[in-house]
Amino acid sequence: MQTKIPAVFMRGGTSRAVCFREEVLAPYPQPVRERIILAALGSPDIYGRQVDGLGGGISSFSKVVIVGRSTEADSDVTFTFGQVDVRAPQIDWSGTCGNMSAAVGPFAIDEGLIPAVEPVTAVRVLATNTGKRYVAHVPVRDGRAVVEGNYTIDGVPAPGACITLEYEEPGGSLGGTLLPTNTPRQQCQLADTRQVTISIVDAAIPTVFVRASELGVDATQLAPALDSDGTLQTTLEEIRCRTAALLGLAASMEEAREIAQHIPKIVLVAPSAAYTASSGKLVDAGQIDLVARAISMRNTHRTFPGTVSMCTAVAAQVEGTVVHEAARQRDTLDIRIGHPAGVMQVGATVSHRGGEWSAERVTTTRTARRIMEGSILVPQQYLDGRPWFEDKG
Repeated sequence: MQTKIPAVFMRGGTSRAVCFREEVLAPYPQPVRERIILAALGSPDIYGRQVDGLGGGISSFSKVVIVGRSTEADSDVTFTFGQVDVRAPQIDWSGTCGNMSAAVGPFAIDEGLIPAVEPVTAVRVLATNTGKRYVAHVPVRDGRAVVEGNYTIDGVPAPGACITLEYEEPGGSLGGTLLPTNTPRQQCQLADTRQVTISIVDAAIPTVFVRASELGVDATQLAPALDSDGTLQTTLEEIRCRTAALLGLAASMEEAREIAQHIPKIVLVAPSAAYTASSGKLVDAGQIDLVARAISMRNTHRTFPGTVSMCTAVAAQVEGTVVHEAARQRDTLDIRIGHPAGVMQVGATVSHRGGEWSAERVTTTRTARRIMEGSILVPQQYLDGRPWFEDKG
């Protein structure tokens, strides 16, 4: 027997997620709620395909979004994000998702959680994972979020309606400061005694940045080539886990491998250079300000995570970071990031007062589409607390 649970399948930016209304999941205790989500996405899948659910076998397609009405005066809705592990029965609630943030406004409007105002509805969103707020400016027509439009983003083949996201004071998502270790760069000592220069920045999501050249890597390579380099991936995961322990996200590097898989993110950066994107399109060095490759859940992101793009834009303006060092400095607040699928432009306002850096605002644009609506069918064993992967036989 299976139980029907209302849900919506949506694309936000270059990611996809199963979206639930908070009130739909509210009756279920957290362990049951998580098993419902695992059933919806098709995790765990030892084959890495999520063939028994709506997940896509990679981190950008293995996500859950929960939206509810906010009880706070300065926000309209709440947004809770979960990163669902493809191979293990785990959901990481520690961070948020910039790409799926673009879907929250349209979801809230179409679900009737807030009144639709034409021609643009400003949806004030509280991201519960980080406590940060943003405003999504969503085009509206006839009481529904507009889907069709002429705006394109690299990584999504079809154009759509442009959704503008404005984040106020995105720094310190962990509750601290923009530079969690109080320095724009530092040395990370690896197990093989190598010293690697890193920058740890926390804007929208804590991220550790590494020079690609320092690891002997051509940053213009695409995901398949980077993922096939086992030595590189092992080194990046070691740096990421050491950073997680340094930030107090885990007691040790070893524990970080188990409980801190979603954050921090890690990004390879390099000065602008020409390369061929995954679409076959040539990205000219003059079109971008730096090359960046993000690693998410142990795999190279096929485009670029939205939150990481915001952190990258902020870091590019903080003097002394390896991102600032790599980025072309232009007389503008926008930075053009060259990622595997093309180019992503993000605006950031950063200030330096009293010796301390702070991020005042980040602005980015995305598209979103409601793909499917209806019900997720959840096997009864998940609701009863005896899913197949917990069966002790």
